[in-house]
Amino acid sequence: MPGAPVGFDHGFAYHWPKQQDRETFVKAITRFLKTALVLAVIVIGGAIAYAYSGYYDVSVGTGHNAVTHWYLSTLRYNSIKRRADELEVPPLDAEEMIRAGAVSYDQGCAGCHGRPGREPSDSFDPRPPALTRHAHDPAYTFWVVRNGIKMSAMPARGEDRMSDEQVWEVAAFLQDASRLTEGEYRQMVEPPPPPPEVEPVPESDEAEVTEDGDEDGDDPEAANDAQPTDPDQDEQPPADEDTDG
Repeated sequence: MPGAPVGFDHGFAYHWPKQQDRETFVKAITRFLKTALVLAVIVIGGAIAYAYSGYYDVSVGTGHNAVTHWYLSTLRYNSIKRRADELEVPPLDAEEMIRAGAVSYDQGCAGCHGRPGREPSDSFDPRPPALTRHAHDPAYTFWVVRNGIKMSAMPARGEDRMSDEQVWEVAAFLQDASRLTEGEYRQMVEPPPPPPEVEPVPESDEAEVTEDGDEDGDDPEAANDAQPTDPDQDEQPPADEDTDG
């Protein structure tokens, strides 16, 4: 009997669809796939045509629209986090390490990302984040500083520019930099003032006195021996030769 149950599946009867129903289903699927293919061609072709048209404004002043900004931000964050989670974070609590990271940050990062008392640079789009305002995950910071971010102004500082130890120092500083005031930050990055100069004690002009009470240790006997002869003393003429013969 057509349409009679031919088996059971989990207690429910099922029927083979009729030939006419199968043909209708196949036609619907085919129509859907053709429509999706046409739409894909239109979207891709439109995107390519828009890229060649030059209508999109790439200047820094215009910024991204909300959709583009959300997409790029979400893509960047999840891409970095996935790779940063694989890193093994070393101990970052040493005071010397944090201070060294502050110096490296001040020399290589503060010009774009700002510091306590100074805003980040507004010459980039997206604008660089103010890194000293919030706490940051050390692994996330290490990955960004070492590898950089493509299609942005963030360069890679690893390998030929900074060693891994120096990059971890920057990460150690940024994990708690938000608590610093401008004065505390300056104390960390500026070298300590040199110690005050001590003026030398002037030497005495008085002559040294020896144990015998003579100045400069002169020996009186040696002085007598060194006295010059009297220049007024006439030289003795030579004795006359005896002419008696």
